Amino acid sequence: MPGINEKNIDNLRHSCAHLLAAAVIDLWPKAKRTIGPAIENGFYYDFDFGTDKISEEDLPKIEKEMADILTTWKGFDGREVSISEAKELYKDNPYKLELIEEFSKEGQKLTVYKSGEYEDLCRGGHIDNPIGELKHFKLLSIAGAYWRGDSKNVMLTRIYGTVFPTQKELDEYLEMQKEAKKRDHRKIGKDLELFTVSEQIGPGLILWLPSGNIIKEELENWAKQTEKEWGYLRVTTPHITKAGLYYTSGHLPYYKDDMYPPMKLDDGEEYYLKPMNCPHHHMIYASQPRSYKDLPLRLAEYGTCYRYEASGELFGLMRVRGFTQNDSHIYCTEEQAVEEFVDVMKLHEYFYKTLGITHYHLILSLRDPKNKEKYHGDEAMWKKAEELLREAAGKVDIPMVEDVGSAAFYGPKIDFVIHSSIGREFGISTNQIDLFMGERFRLKYTDNDGKEKTPVIIHRAPLGSHERFIGFLIEHYAGNFPVWLSPVQVKVLPITERNLAYAKAVAEKLGEEGLRVEVDERNETLQAKIRDSQLKKVSYMLIVGDKEAKTKTVSERGRSGKDYRPVELEKFISGIKKEIDEKILDL
Repeated sequence: MPGINEKNIDNLRHSCAHLLAAAVIDLWPKAKRTIGPAIENGFYYDFDFGTDKISEEDLPKIEKEMADILTTWKGFDGREVSISEAKELYKDNPYKLELIEEFSKEGQKLTVYKSGEYEDLCRGGHIDNPIGELKHFKLLSIAGAYWRGDSKNVMLTRIYGTVFPTQKELDEYLEMQKEAKKRDHRKIGKDLELFTVSEQIGPGLILWLPSGNIIKEELENWAKQTEKEWGYLRVTTPHITKAGLYYTSGHLPYYKDDMYPPMKLDDGEEYYLKPMNCPHHHMIYASQPRSYKDLPLRLAEYGTCYRYEASGELFGLMRVRGFTQNDSHIYCTEEQAVEEFVDVMKLHEYFYKTLGITHYHLILSLRDPKNKEKYHGDEAMWKKAEELLREAAGKVDIPMVEDVGSAAFYGPKIDFVIHSSIGREFGISTNQIDLFMGERFRLKYTDNDGKEKTPVIIHRAPLGSHERFIGFLIEHYAGNFPVWLSPVQVKVLPITERNLAYAKAVAEKLGEEGLRVEVDERNETLQAKIRDSQLKKVSYMLIVGDKEAKTKTVSERGRSGKDYRPVELEKFISGIKKEIDEKILDL
């Protein structure tokens, strides 16, 4: 459609939110409108339906009303209104009145936009030709949402939808959503018994079940061995610390809302659960004198951290309150910083390539030049840190976009965003060249000229938190983990009860070779055993009957359902161990 592109896709989505609101008001005249913004891949609008109740069964009816209304929408006409006029227009809507009061106090002009018979308080941002451009929409779901995101406020009804320039793009998106639903890590995690959450322990605090813990530990052991080979030294730090450490870092009081409340001891001392590992590592660096000969010093830890995420934002493994982070801090000279950061990005690429993650990009997060008071450090420090990051990013062939205003309070950063096999994006790893914290913690090293200098600190965590990363991998693989990560690598399936002894002997041999193996001893048909093994995403099934027992072979079957010819047990062992050792992908 002419005129529709990435630049104005938000206008298309926001315009469709207006269309949704118009349809709802036609169908439920007493409903009260609140806000309806464009969001990633779509839009939503929040309503107060009062005593009326709606469900997803009502969405087709709303869509039909939207299509009928659209035939009268030739454009969006905006006009500025006074505060008194705006209040008169929305005198029966407390939500709009609250917004009007807020905007007027901020000195913002008030505008309303009309299309057809529908008018709404709005700042603007619409398409020119709604009747021609708003054709390809779909309402997706209904959810509850507190007004202004505050649980103390009334619960509203949020209707989500999406819209695209063409029917083809809409169909592709809906197909991807359908596939994403099948790959939902919460559903697969439950089906494969990987993790759970207990209300008695607390929301957002993950309990790893035996199968999930295998994946977690295999990843951790591989990452530890890899980092050892790349020159990292492992450390361990406690889960709690005195409050003073985070006042030194600057996280208190500015980060306090994201931290668990302090634990107050009898002597008046306050301790906090750590929300990040950085200050603890700085204390390890400061524990002894350092020379330029000691640098770069790469300290790595699988450190468990705690952040008090709002309950409404918790989401399976993706947003949690307790997480274990593949964390490290590199202390180096300024001359070493670019090379070290390049190596950090190369380490990311090595991890991702091994795991079959081929699509990713960088986001360079910078200060908002109009709001510098929210950041620490001087202008020269920020300029130097940005220069070093840009120089390092220029030495690797990874696409990068910039995001002004999303820097950390003490420096710019580069985030890795990885894409799953169905195209969904996940921000997974934050990396920084930090010229602030070294000064803040008075970290020093003696240079070759005998003078004391402050080290540059590089923050990095290629695999991010295990919780989020494993959640991503569950979706990426759809639960079909490569053999080296698979909780059950081999399931031995005896055809009849008389084959059970041979099945157990096969399993014992596989176990001696370090393979994760189970025998299906149930009195079920072979087809039932195969079906259940496939549902559990077992990498390989070894079917054994009279013929296999006699010839000391196994009939190999993949989880995809592919049958292989009978093979000698030793040959199967050799093949699967090669697959594990070389971390061969089965995508």
